[in-house]
Amino acid sequence: MRKLIIIGSGGHGRVIADCAQQIGNYSQIDFLDDCYLDRQDNNQWSVIGLVKDFTQHIEHADFIVAYSDGSLRKQVMDQLLHANATLVTLVHPSAVVSPNSIIGKGVVIFANAVINIGAKISDGCIINTGSTVDHDCIVKHCVHISPGVSIGGGVRIAPFCWLGIGSTVIDSITLADNTQLGAGAVVTQSTQANSLYVGVPAKRIRSLAAI
Repeated sequence: MRKLIIIGSGGHGRVIADCAQQIGNYSQIDFLDDCYLDRQDNNQWSVIGLVKDFTQHIEHADFIVAYSDGSLRKQVMDQLLHANATLVTLVHPSAVVSPNSIIGKGVVIFANAVINIGAKISDGCIINTGSTVDHDCIVKHCVHISPGVSIGGGVRIAPFCWLGIGSTVIDSITLADNTQLGAGAVVTQSTQANSLYVGVPAKRIRSLAAI
C-alpha cells in the first residue's frame, strides 16, 4: 500500500484525510503545508514538510491538493503533474458515482454525493458532502460544489465556479467562468463570467476579479 500526501492541512484537507482513511487504500496519510515550521500535527495526521518538498515523495506516494481556492488548486496540481507525480481522485465509500460518468484527476467526491449517468467531472473538482450532479452535466476544471448543492440535468459549469452551500441550478443552465453562488441561491438563467449571484431566483449583485 502506498502513502497519500495531502497538500494543504486546513479543514478541507482534514475532510480529505478522513475520506481517504475510510476508503482504506493507504498505509499512511501525511500533509505538506507551509505551516510546517510552526505546526507538525493535524489531528491524528502529521505535517511532514513544506509544499515545495513534494518532490521528495514522488516515488512512493500519491498526491491530492486540498486548497479550496480553485486557482491555487490548479497552480499546485500543474506543478505536480509537471513533475510526473501521481495525482489521484478520492471517492467516499458512501458516494454514488455512475460507472457511465467520467471523473478526472485530483477530484474529491465526499460522503453521500451523487454523480449520475453521462456526467463529466474535470480535473481538480470538489464534489462536497450530499451534493448531486445529475445526468449529462459537464463540470469543468477546479469547480467547487459545496455541501447540499443540487444540479439539474444537462448543466454546463465553466472553470473555477464556486457553488455555495445548498444552492440549486435548474436543468440546462450554463454557469460562466468564475461564477460564484451564495448559499441557497436558485439559478434559473445562465450567468455572466466573474460574477456573484445570490437569492431566489439568483440575481447578479457584483463583479469578481477574473481568474
